[in-house]
Amino acid sequence: MKKIFLFAILALAMTLNVGAQTKLTDAQQKQVIDEVDRAARAMSTMQCDFTQTKTMKMLKKTMNSQGLMYYKRPDKLRWQYTSPYDYTFIINGSMVSLKSQKTHDKIDVKKNKMFDQITKVILNSITGSGLKNSADFTCVMYKNGNIYSAKLYPKKKELKQVYQDIEIFFNAQRTMVTSVKMEEKTGDTTVIKFTNVKTNAPINEKVFAVQ
Repeated sequence: MKKIFLFAILALAMTLNVGAQTKLTDAQQKQVIDEVDRAARAMSTMQCDFTQTKTMKMLKKTMNSQGLMYYKRPDKLRWQYTSPYDYTFIINGSMVSLKSQKTHDKIDVKKNKMFDQITKVILNSITGSGLKNSADFTCVMYKNGNIYSAKLYPKKKELKQVYQDIEIFFNAQRTMVTSVKMEEKTGDTTVIKFTNVKTNAPINEKVFAVQ
């Protein structure tokens, strides 16, 4: 259940515009990544609503859910599902909390290499700050209208076991992540769209408490 939940929340994506996708040159890609990295470093907090759609290939079934997200640089995240079920996932440094109405688990990710890799991908995907980390992914960037996208192909075996690729989408004007798309090795796809985004507003530390 823990792995399924973590894999699902990593697939954050938007409804794509129909149109031609243009691959960026190496120089253009470096410029965009630098701009995204600067924007990520300038963002101390982020909070928003999200909607998630998970498509399961084998079952030919789609599941929809909604929730709230809170992020505080550099390593704090609260991912809270509010509908159709209650489930909260919290990252606070090296500690992770998974809580439902019936269960509550706490995990030290430093003792679990898979969880450690996944939590890093989650945090980097939300801000886009992971695009410069060539040790984890091969990155290819595209532009479609006013949207940039970065397609990431995992290099490390822990991530290769789970993901086919990860695609992060950015607003070209604000160089801020609008969504991320995850294609799992199983063929499943989960998509999550951010709405009502607010940045650099104070967030109470209690939101990230791992109890």
